[in-house]
Amino acid sequence: MGDILSQDEIDALLSAVAEGGDFGAFGDDEEDSAPVASSPEFTPSFSSSPAANEASPSFASSFWEDDDDDDDIGDRVLSLYDFRRPDRVSKDQMRTIQNMHEGYARIFSTSLTNYLRTFVEIEVVSVDQLTYSEFIMSISNPSCIHLFKMDPIDVSAIFEMNPSLVFFIIDRLFGGQGRVSEHNRELTRIEQNVIRSIVSRGLDDLAGVWEHMGEFAPKITDYETNPMFVQIAPPGETVILITFEVHMLKSSGLMSICFPHMIIDQVFSALGGQSWMTTQAQVTPQTREMMEHEIQDLTVPLSVVVGNTRLTIRDLLQLETDDILCLDKSKDSDLIVQVGGKSKMAGKSGVVGRKKAVKITEILVDEVPGAGHEDDEEGEGYE
Repeated sequence: MGDILSQDEIDALLSAVAEGGDFGAFGDDEEDSAPVASSPEFTPSFSSSPAANEASPSFASSFWEDDDDDDDIGDRVLSLYDFRRPDRVSKDQMRTIQNMHEGYARIFSTSLTNYLRTFVEIEVVSVDQLTYSEFIMSISNPSCIHLFKMDPIDVSAIFEMNPSLVFFIIDRLFGGQGRVSEHNRELTRIEQNVIRSIVSRGLDDLAGVWEHMGEFAPKITDYETNPMFVQIAPPGETVILITFEVHMLKSSGLMSICFPHMIIDQVFSALGGQSWMTTQAQVTPQTREMMEHEIQDLTVPLSVVVGNTRLTIRDLLQLETDDILCLDKSKDSDLIVQVGGKSKMAGKSGVVGRKKAVKITEILVDEVPGAGHEDDEEGEGYE
């Protein structure tokens, strides 16, 4: 067993480490230190005894013999791994989540544009996985935090809007130009109801994006302003944070959605990026039936074009009662039936009782791809 280092030897070793110098040149014996300074293959002396030096392992020789291994490592791509923040969601699933919510940003921006009567652009800033405590620390106090559940999943998630964005929307809806409040404050009860309607629209659009993975009915369960009072997961639990940037006029603000890992594990675990794209492209009988049901309740304008003509502004201003306009069609020509401003059918004018009507005589195939001609006997009568 080697002797214990003296205080002078310890000080010399620490000085060599701090200065990047020779690890072995700290002994009082010049014979021991001389070969160390002149040779790259040196043995650090942990004892003043030559016998102990011979028995100790050679640090330098093992260091220089690993040159080839260092070259091999240099060709590899090394990635850092933080054991305090393990990646519980795979890269494919993270890419899937990002693709889905990029589509959600486009849909929700359209909803806000129609609701606020101003152009709104939303883009995904980042999709990260972090601990729940880190997410809570990143939220300002007070803030606008809505807790919601994606039924039938009985796990709460967070829809958070930055105060600057909230006050911009409130000022816009209350008749202002969309000014941001200079003071961060809690919302009044009326303002909370206004923002709640905005969040409800956002959750409805979110359910539409998630429909490829199942039927979900998101609903708001609670509202909070202090993030420290919000507890949907343990502090060290992994959560997925999707951050959006909302641009409106000359202002912008941040909006974020936080999903606990439990939701991601239930919904996205069996769904990779490729399978999501495949599911998105397929139309199931249930989806088709649902679309047909929704279309049946839509209202579209139906009009009949009797004919067209061109007039100068002078002639138009001189029109009077009993003037006759010559159209570009004869009295026996078919009329054009338009649906939503597009020509879809041809028909003949007539009367049913005391009401004017049009009898459909032909389906315009060029305007309706895939539609076939129908005989006049089918659907006889005026519609």
